[in-house]
Amino acid sequence: MFICILSCEPNPIFIKYNSIKGAWQKDSIQNFLFQNEDKLIHTNSYLILRLNEKYRYNNIFVIITVSNSSETISRDTIEYEVADNFGKLIGSKMININELNLLHKIDFQLMSKENYFINIEHAMRNVNETIGVEKLEGVLDVGYKFEKDK
Repeated sequence: MFICILSCEPNPIFIKYNSIKGAWQKDSIQNFLFQNEDKLIHTNSYLILRLNEKYRYNNIFVIITVSNSSETISRDTIEYEVADNFGKLIGSKMININELNLLHKIDFQLMSKENYFINIEHAMRNVNETIGVEKLEGVLDVGYKFEKDK
């Protein structure tokens, strides 16, 4: 039974976290590098956030750029909901940390023998303000994951 449960779990082919010290600075771009040594792979990709109770928003805006060695493949500005209507953080909870796996791309093709560069920056603003939030408190880790598409 245990083997059956493990075999049903998604199989990440890449997962990496960057630890944020204190607060995610506006100008701090989180960088990830994935080298696909395998054949062509169809994947789903995810932004992973670990937040604590100091995070004071119900959402987060991020800019995710995916490039290979020769071009920018995609650049997306995405809003993700991170809390319910009552302000309670969603995702899996471990003590006082909430981990959220937020879908970025479905059926994303990774070419064989190719390097992929993922850059993630936050684009948060307070209501009725044009200048972005300088320090985004409550973000502990930013991660990125590719899983094989079934």
